[in-house]
Amino acid sequence: MTKVDKIKITSKGQITIPKALREKLEIKEGMYLSGYIKDGSIILKPLPQNEDKIKLINYAYEESKGSVGITKVREMTSGFNLKMAEQVKKLREKNSEKD
Repeated sequence: MTKVDKIKITSKGQITIPKALREKLEIKEGMYLSGYIKDGSIILKPLPQNEDKIKLINYAYEESKGSVGITKVREMTSGFNLKMAEQVKKLREKNSEKD
């Protein structure tokens, strides 16, 4: 097991994943992680890298701005295992940080 003693949180709630952990899990810049709480701990896991899936999610998000809600996007992509709600939420959070 790779263990790191301390990880600092910035004023914006951001963390830097230590190099040893990034290398062990092959986490690269631009990758997405899923996160959840289990037994009082924060668990972060790299999402599978599938460029086509990410492009589709980004396209659906951009095309749905102001015209189609998440329900319609889910309908349009119901045959795919995309975890749309999580991805759209991340994109919205990312875009709101830019504004």
